[in-house]
Amino acid sequence: MNRKRILMTVSILLVALAGTAALAGGATKVEDALWGDGVTWDTVLTPTSFKNAPSHSVDLLYNFGMSGLSGQRAVSSNVPGDREYNGGRWWVQMVVFTEQGLLAHDPDGDGMVNFELTSAAAVTDHVALGHIEIFETATYFECPMIRSK
Repeated sequence: MNRKRILMTVSILLVALAGTAALAGGATKVEDALWGDGVTWDTVLTPTSFKNAPSHSVDLLYNFGMSGLSGQRAVSSNVPGDREYNGGRWWVQMVVFTEQGLLAHDPDGDGMVNFELTSAAAVTDHVALGHIEIFETATYFECPMIRSK
């Protein structure tokens, strides 16, 4: 099984497990869960997922859960107030640090990012730098973004 297929499978399992947990205990608020436009946002995990959607009806959620480093929160392509924001309907994109990215983002080698990417623009910039690779998944779900206090 190739790396891309493994990442897609793992991301689907992670979202399924989160959905199962939300079903068992209802919706769960998570504070400072993700980044969007340089600001941290809370979210509410819900059991809502769907098969697929037209790209114009979802926002990208860059997930670093299997990236090779800890400490990087997910990054949203849009936030509430943006004209393009789709109300927390997500299409998950798995992000993986390249060897060059591991050296740049974890120079001390402790397995934790030394700085977080805080916007979709930063994610795009680091793709161009060769620090990360992005893999599309077949994972779609819904959970709202709420401004962190």
